[in-house]
Amino acid sequence: MDERIPPPPFFQYSPSGVHSSSPHRHNSMMYSSSDRERYLAELLAERLKLAPFMQVLPFCNRLLNQEILRASSLPLNPNFVEPERIDHGSPSPLRLAGQPMDLEGWSGMQTEYRGVLQSPSTNWNGTPGAVGSPTVKKVVRMDVPVDKYPNYNFVGRLLGPRGNSLKRVEATTQCRVYIRGRGSVKDSVKEDKLRDKPGYEHLNDPLHVLVEAEFPADIVDARVNKAVAILEDLLKPVDESMDYYKKQQLRELAILNGTLREESPSPHLSPNVSPFNSTGMKRAKTGR
Repeated sequence: MDERIPPPPFFQYSPSGVHSSSPHRHNSMMYSSSDRERYLAELLAERLKLAPFMQVLPFCNRLLNQEILRASSLPLNPNFVEPERIDHGSPSPLRLAGQPMDLEGWSGMQTEYRGVLQSPSTNWNGTPGAVGSPTVKKVVRMDVPVDKYPNYNFVGRLLGPRGNSLKRVEATTQCRVYIRGRGSVKDSVKEDKLRDKPGYEHLNDPLHVLVEAEFPADIVDARVNKAVAILEDLLKPVDESMDYYKKQQLRELAILNGTLREESPSPHLSPNVSPFNSTGMKRAKTGR
């Protein structure tokens, strides 16, 4: 494995963009294009790994984006020729020399860097497609068979303990999943109050699921189909005595609540095993 570029010199760069007047300081900030390429490549690779968890780790994501911007604006050693871009498998090239960057559709990065707290653009997948392939947004609606199984808890099965089951589906497929329609709000009284308010028109529709994906055109269908296949399987009612998936959800809930009691607890049932075992995480997207 190639030796990683040590980050400390890059972090010495002033966040405000003001360079020190010291000649020694200025000389220490001069880096070769190859060093900067390697460091930026490592940052971009790390952001790809973080992409499925962007919504639950917003501060990590913001700091990483700011470091990418900061590293890309570091001055080069004049003895080296600066490359025009680093392709790195991204559908949108990374431009250097202070030019605007749009890393895989994340147009919000420059605004974030100026100190405006805002969410990145909706392209959260971070998955590279073919170079030049346009990004396509696709939304698929899946009806929940509540008319055939009126007493089955579809919403609970989809969400899982604290919404973790749905979060895992999103992390696995890198698609967004929304539960919409009548019964998507846990509190029925609250749902009745929200029904006719702007943004809640969907509460007049039957219970359904929306799968939203934003990927390069050459892979968007595969991503959506994967999410739909998983959700179709979850929307098939299973006899409670044979429902292994529900048993796992109940076990996870007991772990989260600290009420699991086993004579020989398995080490891989530890609550630390779940990347979503955090009380600070947002509830899955239902109701709106």
